[in-house]
Amino acid sequence: MTIPLPDILLDRARRIADTLPGRVARANERRDLDPEVVDAIEEADLFQLFRPRRFGGFEMAPGHFYDIENAFAERCLSTAWVYGVLSIQSFVLALFGEQAQEDVWGVDPTARVSSSFKPEGKIAPVEGGYRIAGQWTFSSGSSHANWALVGGLITQPDGPPQMRLFLVPRSDYEIVDMWRTFGLRGTGSNDLRIDGAFVPEHRTWRPTPGTNVSTDPDIAPLYRLPWLFMFPSCIANLAIGAGRGAVKRLAAHCASAPAPAAEQVRLAIGKASRKIEAANILLQANIATMFAKCQRGEGLAEADVLLYRSQLAAMLRDIAAEVDALMLHTGGRGISETGPLTQTWLDLSAARHHLGNMPDGTTVGLADAMIGTA
Repeated sequence: MTIPLPDILLDRARRIADTLPGRVARANERRDLDPEVVDAIEEADLFQLFRPRRFGGFEMAPGHFYDIENAFAERCLSTAWVYGVLSIQSFVLALFGEQAQEDVWGVDPTARVSSSFKPEGKIAPVEGGYRIAGQWTFSSGSSHANWALVGGLITQPDGPPQMRLFLVPRSDYEIVDMWRTFGLRGTGSNDLRIDGAFVPEHRTWRPTPGTNVSTDPDIAPLYRLPWLFMFPSCIANLAIGAGRGAVKRLAAHCASAPAPAAEQVRLAIGKASRKIEAANILLQANIATMFAKCQRGEGLAEADVLLYRSQLAAMLRDIAAEVDALMLHTGGRGISETGPLTQTWLDLSAARHHLGNMPDGTTVGLADAMIGTA
């Protein structure tokens, strides 16, 4: 199999991204992406970056994925969000046993998986596996997926409940139309309802701590990366593309105005651009360092892991704050639904509510480690 060069994949993404501005209103109305958009991403092989090579995937360095996601985020944050969460499930599924992967990609190499990790269901151990039931929230892109990963707790006789992820085919769950929000409206993040589905043992996975790189030589380098960094990175990185789009649109708005933009407006545009590009350089450097460690089979210092995770968790909120500041320079017309920054501002405001984009916990953890070693 010939794997396309990253620049070719990025060019394909940009071609799709060019079609997105005209689709945003429709996606907001549907509260989901048009299937044609997801089909175009699939046809361009852009969902293959994190799939295992033995199933036709690319196992590509995450930095290339971030570039592609940001190409979408410049034009439509909902598209970038769905692309991110559907892509990262391939990474998570690759951490399951081979039989579970075979059940999905052995049958259909293009199968997609959505998720809802919060352990909200009822789990009953039965012979050969588990019966699961309940309603799981916020499964972004679920209407475009063939399978779902849902979280649950298994009661232990001698200890606290054990967290598991359960892999469920589309035939075993119902998508409940619940998604009505002010931002990220096009992500179709509806609920999943499961009524007593049987999940065989091999379709479950007990999550590892997921906080450091693995040194296991039997695992491909990509999947040695900490999943608790990789997963949130796919709903944080897109702030870079969103911020770039906001800066470009405000700059274009100022350029078309009859009078030159005031110095404070130009200062805000320059400051936002500076911070957004600095965030991109930092994230790319951090993931490149971790991936190089994985390729060499080396571990990572705990202090570095905590620092990288804290920086990641803060990134989206930091960029959202810059877009907030830019909004104040759009004038009275800036509050219009069709204002140059309105959609990005709403989408980032919604995105910062995700647990993965809340930096306080990881920042306190970083401080505790520093204090403990002082």
